[in-house]
Amino acid sequence: MKNRWISFAAVTALIIIVLHLLFMYGIGQTGIPFNSTYRLQQIQRNIFWVIEISYTLVLLFAAAVIISINMDRRRYAESSLADNLKILEATVNATGDGILVVDINRKILKANDLFFKIWNIPPDMCGLSDAREFLSFTRKQLKDSDVYEAWANSLYETCAIEHFIASLHDGRIIDVFSNPLMDKGSLVGRVWSFRDITKQVNVEHELKKSYEEVKLITEALEYDKVKTEFFANISHEVKTPLNIIIGTLQLIELGLSNDNITADSDKMAKYTAIMRQNCYRLLRTLNNLIYITEIDSGYIEMRLHNTDLAAIVKNITASVEKFLQSKEIQLELNIEPDSLKIACDTDKIERILLNLISNSIKFSENGGKINISLYEKDKWAYISIKDNGIGIPEEMKDLIFQRFRQVDKSFTRKCEGSGIGLSLVKSLVEMHEGTIEVKSEYGKGSEFIVKLPVRLAEDDEIAAAAEETSCVFVDRVNIEFSDIY
Repeated sequence: MKNRWISFAAVTALIIIVLHLLFMYGIGQTGIPFNSTYRLQQIQRNIFWVIEISYTLVLLFAAAVIISINMDRRRYAESSLADNLKILEATVNATGDGILVVDINRKILKANDLFFKIWNIPPDMCGLSDAREFLSFTRKQLKDSDVYEAWANSLYETCAIEHFIASLHDGRIIDVFSNPLMDKGSLVGRVWSFRDITKQVNVEHELKKSYEEVKLITEALEYDKVKTEFFANISHEVKTPLNIIIGTLQLIELGLSNDNITADSDKMAKYTAIMRQNCYRLLRTLNNLIYITEIDSGYIEMRLHNTDLAAIVKNITASVEKFLQSKEIQLELNIEPDSLKIACDTDKIERILLNLISNSIKFSENGGKINISLYEKDKWAYISIKDNGIGIPEEMKDLIFQRFRQVDKSFTRKCEGSGIGLSLVKSLVEMHEGTIEVKSEYGKGSEFIVKLPVRLAEDDEIAAAAEETSCVFVDRVNIEFSDIY
């Protein structure tokens, strides 16, 4: 381009020089005196034409330069555009996605080779210009074709970026993304990308399957561990009372062999009491096992009748007074409503309270304190049993209500138990459509809070309910507190 400008400038300068020489030559050949009027007019005319021609040549030169520059720029732009199109074409074909670009009227603007390959489009259809023809072809391969077609058609009315997972009849899974094609803020089309994610989904499925298998194996191992601990614990729970009973019988037999039964009557009464208490312990373990099994099997029925919950709490606390005295534990009873009638199963409420109170006594030191509260709030009855005993470690709070779980699993633990009681309590509370929670700080005590709905039964079955005798109730208390010494 630089050489072209030089050529134009040289030619223009040459023309001007030639015109100037002709002008000077013309003046010298006229033969007219210099001061004549005609000669002056001739000179003026020659000057005018020289200036006119020079000006025209300068304009032509400038126009030629401008045209030359524009032509060079156009050729450069066309060359750059061609290079960019080649790069864009190579980029679109090199991507791992099938690309389809269409305008708002579904006319195809661009489609790469992978698009045709993903959808198994035959070569004779690659020249189609209407995206709807491709949609009618691809929908035959889709399992959920109607849903996909409705989704695809709806996108031409929105500028949103959308995503769809398409399942094909051949087992492949295609991840479809649709992006708006915008021009000056207006939607002019859509850019579709299609990626075959079958391998990725299969790998994720296998990983999930492996994770679930590992989880099942872990749960099975944990269950076996819990089961082993439970059977070892039950063996201990059965063996210890039996050993005591056998040892006591041997002492009785020894006393009988001395033929002095009257003198040893006090000892006989003591031995009998020991055997009775350990028989209660065995009976308690078996009762809990049978009861929890019946709950799991659905054999336990709820017998709801309108009962004064405050009276039940008072009766239970009065019945355990001798066990509190044996450990010099102070009991504080706080019942805000004198009477609080709710629809409940009295037998099951008693089991709940006896179990929780016996736990508080067992895990409290001699001279400790237990606070039992009953109050109503927002149509719910709350029973709180709080002690200042040994408490529960933080990591065990979520486990104590699970079947066969214990805070202390060792055979040298201070307090006995099979690990069924709190699980049984939780089941009985939930049968009343209530909840139970624990608040505890290790070394400072625990608080169990039972929450029961306050409502009355429409058909009160209290008349039909079997009333237990005081003797039966006393036996139940003795059985529940049989492992408190």
